[in-house]
Amino acid sequence: MIIDDFSRFTWVFFLRDKGETQGIFKKFARRAQNEFEVKIKKLRSDNGIELRNTNIEAFLDEEGIKHEFFVPYTPQQNVVVERKNQTLIEAIGAMLDEYKISKKDYSAEAVNTACHVINRLYLHKLRKKIAYELITGKKPKLDYFRVFGCKCFILNKKSKSSKFAPKVGEGFLLAYATNEHGDRVFNETTGQIEIAIDSTFDESDGSQKEQVNAEILGKDKPSYQVIKKLATSEVKPIEEEEDDAHMQIPCDPNLHHGSTNAHDDASTSIRGHDSREQVSQDPPQAQEPTKMVIKTFKIESPSLVLDN
Repeated sequence: MIIDDFSRFTWVFFLRDKGETQGIFKKFARRAQNEFEVKIKKLRSDNGIELRNTNIEAFLDEEGIKHEFFVPYTPQQNVVVERKNQTLIEAIGAMLDEYKISKKDYSAEAVNTACHVINRLYLHKLRKKIAYELITGKKPKLDYFRVFGCKCFILNKKSKSSKFAPKVGEGFLLAYATNEHGDRVFNETTGQIEIAIDSTFDESDGSQKEQVNAEILGKDKPSYQVIKKLATSEVKPIEEEEDDAHMQIPCDPNLHHGSTNAHDDASTSIRGHDSREQVSQDPPQAQEPTKMVIKTFKIESPSLVLDN
């Protein structure tokens, strides 16, 4: 892993053996100086034998690059590289676990994808700009970003064995091509990693559907469904039990109660004066005390209970 100290732009290389370090660094140094039109001034590294030998020192002397070393067993001096290494490890772990992709077979692809995305998304802490913008002077395009490991349908442009052969193969996204304008996808039909450009991605299919464990929530539905039911008046009042729901309040017999029935009002007006006289002639009789019954209702929902 090589990090630019100014912009924090990161390059990642994969080695079969530490002996390949010298050749890879020489190619990178020449290409970076030519591509970005700058000169490398210093190289800081640990005391590993892959970068501390006569061959690499001779190359640095020719290019006029100063070589600095960190004190052995002192990772706090190399804090930039250590933190970036930890960031990449945590990122690829989450990416591979999201779609249950084999860590042994595609960990290198995940590292490439994570490094590619971090260079184009993370802001520099002091300069408040993206690493890609600091090193190139241009803002990156992000419209081609896809979810790592999502399902994709790849158009088959090769010659078909028959007219009825499928035109589309199913696979999943692995990384973004570095030297081609396309995506690195694994074609499950052929069992190979291909560079594809005519692909359709399905980013809704994956383990993100089951992010929350059902055992933790129990049988209750999510709160947004309860709110939706309350808004659409789908919750019906349920009468409580007799012992808790009824309240008897004695009322004064001389208290005048207004009629709430239109039919009762009409019949009273029709009887008119005759009924009044009859009431006045009859002797007063003892009236039984009336009682008012008030019923309370409770609105029940899967996760909310509202008492009125």
